[in-house]
Amino acid sequence: MNFNLFLPKQPVFYTLFDKQAQSIAKVAHLLQELSQQENAAVVGSYAVKAKEIENEADSVIRETVRCLNQTFITPFDREDIHQLANQLDDIVDDIENVIHNIIIYKVNPQEKLLSDFARIILLDAEQLEELIRLLPTQKYSEEVRLHIEKIHNLEDSGDELFAETISHLFSGSLDPVSVIKLKDIAENMEKITDRFQNACTTIENIYLKN
Repeated sequence: MNFNLFLPKQPVFYTLFDKQAQSIAKVAHLLQELSQQENAAVVGSYAVKAKEIENEADSVIRETVRCLNQTFITPFDREDIHQLANQLDDIVDDIENVIHNIIIYKVNPQEKLLSDFARIILLDAEQLEELIRLLPTQKYSEEVRLHIEKIHNLEDSGDELFAETISHLFSGSLDPVSVIKLKDIAENMEKITDRFQNACTTIENIYLKN
């Protein structure tokens, strides 16, 4: 038996959260690259790369649950660890799903709504990665507050972009099939910005509790 698992303030969870944040950053960068991709011949490869990142993230969430089940004393509430781990995993899953849908719908990756949302999602990923990096301090510092504020502001930007996108899609300038495809992708990308805010709120609660 590994008795280290029963020691207080196990750093393993922080390491696992770091890995999840890195997976989010990688898949967000991939989405950003796809939104700028001009070579149609290589677009399909992005789905393969995104699936690989998702598989890596799935292995991390399984390891987190395993450690949670075997650890007696955790660095903060077990429910918060479980909730945050699942929220981070959901972000990876949703970004992978968007990349997959862009490709199977045969949507032009350079559609403005895609590049605009991809930029917001990448900024979210960068802010979240910094929040996760600071998590071991368990101190609600000014730096933490600023990262949280930026994620909330990015979620507002996502809401505004979604509203603009829907207005454009129903302006009558696009054919019905394109409207259906782009609306579905826009809804999923807006949901991703909500996911970031949800994870941010969980992290903020962890700081406040400790």
